Amino acid sequence: MLKRVVIALLIALLATPLLWGVWQWSYSEALDQLEVRGQGNLSLASDRLVSQFERYRQLPVVLSDNPVLRDAVVRDPKESFQDINIFLEHAADVTGALDILLLDRSGTTLAAANWRGDGFIGVNFAERPDFVRAMNGALGFYHSQENADDPRGFYFTTALRDDAGNITGGISIKVDLEVLEVKWRGDPEIIFFTDTNGVIFIANRHTLLLRVYGDYEGLVADDKESLRYVRTQLQTMFPFNADEKFGHTRWLQIEDTEIPMRSLYLKIPLPVIGMTGNILLNLKPVEEQARLRTALAAVFLVMLGLLIMNLLQRRRTLADLLEIEEKATAELEVRVAERTAQLQSANEHLVQAGKLAALGQMSAGISHELNQPLAAIQSYAENAVILLERERTGEASTNLSQISNLAGRMGRIIRNLRAFARKEGEPATQVDLVKVVEDTLELAGIRLREKNVVVHWEKPATPVLVIGGGVRLQQVVLNLISNATDAMDGQDDPQIWVDISRNGAVLLKVRDNGPGLIDKDKIFEPFYTTKPVGEGDGMGLGLSISYGIVQSFGGQIVGENHEEGGAEFRMELTPSEAV
Repeated sequence: MLKRVVIALLIALLATPLLWGVWQWSYSEALDQLEVRGQGNLSLASDRLVSQFERYRQLPVVLSDNPVLRDAVVRDPKESFQDINIFLEHAADVTGALDILLLDRSGTTLAAANWRGDGFIGVNFAERPDFVRAMNGALGFYHSQENADDPRGFYFTTALRDDAGNITGGISIKVDLEVLEVKWRGDPEIIFFTDTNGVIFIANRHTLLLRVYGDYEGLVADDKESLRYVRTQLQTMFPFNADEKFGHTRWLQIEDTEIPMRSLYLKIPLPVIGMTGNILLNLKPVEEQARLRTALAAVFLVMLGLLIMNLLQRRRTLADLLEIEEKATAELEVRVAERTAQLQSANEHLVQAGKLAALGQMSAGISHELNQPLAAIQSYAENAVILLERERTGEASTNLSQISNLAGRMGRIIRNLRAFARKEGEPATQVDLVKVVEDTLELAGIRLREKNVVVHWEKPATPVLVIGGGVRLQQVVLNLISNATDAMDGQDDPQIWVDISRNGAVLLKVRDNGPGLIDKDKIFEPFYTTKPVGEGDGMGLGLSISYGIVQSFGGQIVGENHEEGGAEFRMELTPSEAV
């Protein structure tokens, strides 16, 4: 008995550092997996925010070419701007902008979409950074909350020019940040965006808004910088401790009940909007996984200890049998029979212990092979559960589709999304139009399958090289396919035909079997749309922007009704060999 106790204590002493090492390794590996998932979710959330801003980023540029606004900015200040107010009010209703401001060269507001209420008419924004940047010929952006009752807003501002190219004023678009936040509040991850002052200006948790993640006293004392906030609403950050664990930053706090007590903290810079994206990931699953693996290792060590003690017991039993054999042959036969039965039972236990030991050795390998895909699948599944609880079945279905496609299609879809979201700034060059169509169909594939749209596309055997920009051409083709899909919504047999042909120039045709075009002479005008106002994507700018993109490449785009029914858009591009 004493010998067994000594062996047990010895195994316990040896097992303690081993189990601690297993816990450390499991915790570190789980942290790595959580960071990969967190970086992906933070990138998706940041891309989602930037893409939402992108809808409004182009709006002031489009409006700056409007002759009504260009003429109004040089109008005699004594004249009424009532017609301009009504025009801006209509444009804001169509686009979903919170406000649209017409500014003169000095920065004073001449007209505004919110002219009926307490608007900004007469207010001067000459020193605001977005206006200063616009007056220097660039697109300016700015965020602020002017009054306690005003929603937090993000501004995009550009210059108005006369026919000679001289800057005569500016046009500024205000985006309601609270409307954008509503769509992703309640997500399991804590996501917030801080500006250069460390102020949390956008977040999916209300308690984090307007907390200062930085020098609170210094910001409040800075009369210039603090003007963009309502000082009485600024708060200090909740108390927390940050430490480094296995190369990862953790946040530990107990004050805010909406924030996990222990979180993994990640961040990503977003210079395109002048902010930093941040995410807090609950560490509870990491700790549970580390505890589970440590428990499995403990079970394995217990089984190993039992095996050793059984072997020692067997050795002692054999020694007893030899001793009995020396005393008497008759007694030996009886005891041999008894001991044989005991040995058979011991052998059965040894076989079972061996099986459990092998299973323990295999568990780490099995876990390694399953954890990475399971982590991604678990993330989409958790989101799907939340969406189903909110009866957002369409978005939940998309998540479930992502799970089934994860093994083969995720890499290509993510690369296409990143390529499409990239802001292309290079001049027109040689582009393979066939690859543009292929990538666009890949990108639109999920939505086409959801809508049961049949695509007829015969890929040319060789590349078709044209003059253009790959990302911008992909934007045009995706817009044409998306419009065709929307036009056939609810139709029994929706079909799209995509064709590339040569006739001196290169022709790309996109045709559908939908209801056709109602007024083909207006389809490329800004804000013209047949979609009801308020349906998210019905801003009426897609075809107008596409028209400008194709013209910038020296091409043409026309739309008309096909003789067999439906709408057909033809894009004419310059072949590369013609340059």
